[in-house]
Amino acid sequence: MNIVIRRDSLKNMLFYIPYVAYLLYSLLNTSFYAKYINSYGKILFAFCVLLLILKEFLGARFTSRDGVLALVLIVITGYFYMYFGLTQTLLPIFIFSARNMEVNKILRISYVISVFMLVFIILSSYLGIIQNYIYYSALRERQYLGFRYALYPSSILCNIIFLKVYLEKENISWLSLICLLVANYVLFQYTDSRLTFILGVALIVFSTIMKKSQKFREILLNRTFIWSFLVLALLSIYATINYDYLSDWQSDLNEALGGRLSLGNSTLKFYGYGLFGKTLSLSGNGLDENGMLNTSTYDYVDNLYVLLLLRAGIIFLFIFLVAMTIIMKKIYIQKDSYLYIIFILLAFHGIIDDLIMLPQYNSFWFVVAALFMGRRISKTTNNENTE
Repeated sequence: MNIVIRRDSLKNMLFYIPYVAYLLYSLLNTSFYAKYINSYGKILFAFCVLLLILKEFLGARFTSRDGVLALVLIVITGYFYMYFGLTQTLLPIFIFSARNMEVNKILRISYVISVFMLVFIILSSYLGIIQNYIYYSALRERQYLGFRYALYPSSILCNIIFLKVYLEKENISWLSLICLLVANYVLFQYTDSRLTFILGVALIVFSTIMKKSQKFREILLNRTFIWSFLVLALLSIYATINYDYLSDWQSDLNEALGGRLSLGNSTLKFYGYGLFGKTLSLSGNGLDENGMLNTSTYDYVDNLYVLLLLRAGIIFLFIFLVAMTIIMKKIYIQKDSYLYIIFILLAFHGIIDDLIMLPQYNSFWFVVAALFMGRRISKTTNNENTE
């Protein structure tokens, strides 16, 4: 019997196999399973890159748009490799490879894997297979639930909420919305990740209203929001640089943001920033793979925009903000209210932390390449149209 594999099917497999492997590895690496898989990281990444390169050589047809996208992503890949690490370096490569893929299918795969791995890791911690680290302070208690930092599970759930709402849009059931809300609240009670919890609730509330009101969807499609990333970046950077602890309202804002303004201000003053990036080793509250806390001075900046300014420099930050503004404009032109509100919330998410730079916390990076290539992202659950 002859087995025939169509070229298109083979190209799809050469994307999905490395992506699934990369996503599984990335999610496991945020947990205490990391100590069992870390040694295989570089081998896995090389395997992923090899398959993605093979995919490009199968009937490769490069247009001018392909070339421009490749050039931009090569620059970003170089910056990521120099200033952020190997894990982030693969993201632009996957984005380029996904430019002609079915976006909704990638998002569905991301949703299923994320749900499974979140439940698997949390259950593993309660069954004693891996550690459930608990952080105590005078103000609060935070359970890490098998992850190496309390913010990780809540950020994964936030991405799951975004994926579920986008994939089902107005067809999402009331039961699904209730389940998402309950899951978000329960995880908040354990991890005390307030700001991420609020973002998840915000999208659930918006989705509930959008499910019943076409008018509300039209209201959300306001041209002003095209500038969300740029405006929020400039405001948060300005507030961080000019933070004054003697000001009562600034101190209240800093407290509401979990000390992000004061920490960002002190870190920027200590390291400085310029046109180009610099290699830094910042210390946060995350645990290593053996559950040990970093004893260095805490100086990690949770604000994405401030972190890009600090590590990558003004030029890269400018490129990033211009690119995200173009993406917001393309979403607005397509009148996809669900994708529009998700990217608006992602812009706010950037004020909270930098985790949205990684696909395990933000699967919507794969929308970027499709939009750049002039493709229309589906407005329905089951189909995707191409311009």
